[in-house]
Amino acid sequence: MKSPTLFRSGNMIITKERTGQCFFEIPQENYSFLSDEEKFGLRNHVAAFKNEFPYTITWIQVPVPYSSRESVEFDLSNVPEPLRETAKDVMDETETYIQEKIPTKYNLYLSVNMEPVAGGWLQELGRGTYEVIRDPIVLIDDFMGGDHYRLPWTEWKRFESAEYEIYEWIRQKLHGQARRLTEQEVVWLTERSASRGYNPSLQESESELITENGFVYGSYIDMDQGLHDVDLTFNRPIGMIHWSKDTPDGLKKGYFSMMAVSSLPSEIEFPGSEVYNKIRELDFEVDLLIREEPIPVREAKSELKKKLELILGQVKHTFRNKYDELEGTEDLEGDLLKREVNKELQKKITSEKIPIFKTQIIFVVWADTPKEVQRRRRDLREKMSEIDLRVEIPRTSQKVLYHDTLPGAMSIEKHYIVRTTGQFLSSFMPLATTEVGDPSGIYIGNTVMNIPGTSENSLGRAPVFLNVKRARDELSMTSSSVYAGSLGAGKSMLTGSIVYYELLRGVHQLLLQPKDELWAWPYELKELAPITNIVSISNSVRDKGKFDPLTRVPDDPEERMKAKKIATSLLLFMAEEKPKTWAGQAIQGAIDLAMNHEQPSMLRVLDNIELFVNRKETFGLNYELAQGEVERMYSFLRRQATETQAQLFFGDGTEEPIDVSAPLTIIQMQNLGVPDPGREDYRLNMSLFIAITDFARRFVNQRGNVARSVLFEELHAINQSHEGQQVLRELVRTCRSKNADLKMVVHNLRDLRIGSEHKADGEDGGEEIRSNIGYRFVFRMRDDAEAKKACELLGIEPSDENVNQILNLRTGEWLMADLDRRVSKVSLDLDELNPRLFRSLDTRPVANERREREFGHMRSITTSTVLIGG
Repeated sequence: MKSPTLFRSGNMIITKERTGQCFFEIPQENYSFLSDEEKFGLRNHVAAFKNEFPYTITWIQVPVPYSSRESVEFDLSNVPEPLRETAKDVMDETETYIQEKIPTKYNLYLSVNMEPVAGGWLQELGRGTYEVIRDPIVLIDDFMGGDHYRLPWTEWKRFESAEYEIYEWIRQKLHGQARRLTEQEVVWLTERSASRGYNPSLQESESELITENGFVYGSYIDMDQGLHDVDLTFNRPIGMIHWSKDTPDGLKKGYFSMMAVSSLPSEIEFPGSEVYNKIRELDFEVDLLIREEPIPVREAKSELKKKLELILGQVKHTFRNKYDELEGTEDLEGDLLKREVNKELQKKITSEKIPIFKTQIIFVVWADTPKEVQRRRRDLREKMSEIDLRVEIPRTSQKVLYHDTLPGAMSIEKHYIVRTTGQFLSSFMPLATTEVGDPSGIYIGNTVMNIPGTSENSLGRAPVFLNVKRARDELSMTSSSVYAGSLGAGKSMLTGSIVYYELLRGVHQLLLQPKDELWAWPYELKELAPITNIVSISNSVRDKGKFDPLTRVPDDPEERMKAKKIATSLLLFMAEEKPKTWAGQAIQGAIDLAMNHEQPSMLRVLDNIELFVNRKETFGLNYELAQGEVERMYSFLRRQATETQAQLFFGDGTEEPIDVSAPLTIIQMQNLGVPDPGREDYRLNMSLFIAITDFARRFVNQRGNVARSVLFEELHAINQSHEGQQVLRELVRTCRSKNADLKMVVHNLRDLRIGSEHKADGEDGGEEIRSNIGYRFVFRMRDDAEAKKACELLGIEPSDENVNQILNLRTGEWLMADLDRRVSKVSLDLDELNPRLFRSLDTRPVANERREREFGHMRSITTSTVLIGG
């Protein structure tokens, strides 16, 4: 089979018929969880492009070999030395894992038939005269079909002008990120067309076009590249094409079958008819080629009058093949309905001046054996029947359809033509995909098609990456994230794996854990031992003042002001005082006095209040009026500072601070209660959360260019008080202004709503926090109300379908909204990807028992001792 290509350069093919084709890649858009309104908007956008675009086009969706190397690779120079070997191994293991799960990804290409752009009649007359004078033989060659590998340079330039106009039209009217294909990619499309199932490598260099004496010359071998070394046998077995090809890896061979849509339903359901996405539900690869030739309005009206005859004509081409597969039968009972549809359609194209399209819809399946090809044909036809598309297997037209679908081919097999509108064709939704996340970064799982009954092995999966650096450096967005869901849904597994992989990229981590879950991390993952500092905070004298907001305050005026503000907020909240009460004013005066000391601390604040009680300091207050109120407040706070966990933030300025210089600092807070307004210790627990949150802010605000991250479980509880909301805002703002991010783990989405006093019309008060959250992860929720709030967080409709999706998520599955607010369902099999990491994060009872048996005796041993001993 000869190639139709005369010349090829860049993304252009000039055919032997002196017409041209140019090729583009069209990025596909995340389609999962769009509202019906958004889906209609996207469909209408595509339809408007089709109706205005005057060229014959072919949409080509094909599986492309996928390598994740560039996506998972990262700079090792920032990685701590003890982790570098592990980081290299993880890169290789992750790449191998993704390659096994997702060897190919579907890409969408657009081929456009073009004619060379002609100038005015004077220009064309001059050009023709010039060609005759320069070389009169060229016109004879053109007429007689002479040298197919020579083209006048002026004609080549006119094709380039046509391609430029087409490219600009596509970018302006269809997709601004459309990309011209390279010549290597065009050759790849050609070569794989003759050997489907074999993915050739891209050629290393472009073919050479020689310009001489006003002509462009091309090599026969270059122009036939990819086709001259393939042997094709048609209809053996019947309805298939057998191919064999010599490759650098030896002889390859296989079978493929061209399948065509012979008729369209009278009406189509949308959403629900997305053919391009429907293919992704299958567990094998399929090529889809849809060629659309616009028919002008006047011709379209004439075509519609003949529509019934066309339907009857299509029936004549049905048959049964030798494998007893049903090749399609047409039920003509609906012809009267189709007549009425045609009448309405005729009115529509007359009033709206829109074309109809002469369309060829081709599917191609392939396999190593005829039996597997048959199985795939059956499955494909069954899948397409779900949206009422009748797909046939042309027994005698395999050769013709093969040739018609080669890049550069211009003809269409007349027996498999359907006619419809741009809106109908746009309902197939060529732009649909499931991709979510960043182009590269930490691998966190694969997308899952959110269609009931879809196989886990469907090819609609796409790898998902997380790159907080892209958020900050490229998009100027916050990189903080929220993980919401009920207990046992998989939040800790995901956050733990992200923390681990960020450590391998040099990000310093502060983990604040009310639950004692990661105490054995540096023992189970020994590479973490030399970079880990585990601090266990308890209600003991040795931990006194660890979270004192006034100790070691730097000279920076802004930091001193924030320290004063948090100390004031803490003491007023604990003592249940307002700023303007006598006690409240005494607290503020005592803090002002303490800030002037060379070693300010919270105990020094109490000492200053004691001075007032003993009449040694007045803070400018009326002692007689304030005495009783201040004494009661002082007595309460002094008791809290010495007898309760509040001593954690009452220091004297001499305590050894928590060392956060290690790449990984895990602070485990023993017996720390989650603030509950119904409990007596609510204010104590809330005060501790406020102090710890401010400690996290100071960790983030350290000097230096090191990337930092804070993971705070149960942090959501801090939103129950106004004071807690303020300190959380400061933490979130600081993360956004610094090279840092906050990971918030929440169980109840009510806790993301910041007080009603900040609520504007149509808002719920939580906008400031949520607007500073980049990535959003929603796990299984416990009831409808929570699931609807989760929809709001993700930015999707709280429809019954979406609510049920959230309620029925399995452990290890979640919905993710990325920085572009695309939403998809994602799943991570961490036990397959990284069994060691999975074991270290597994908190099921059996895993905890195993961990205690193996490492329980090492709880009191420092990580540095483990390293020396190991």
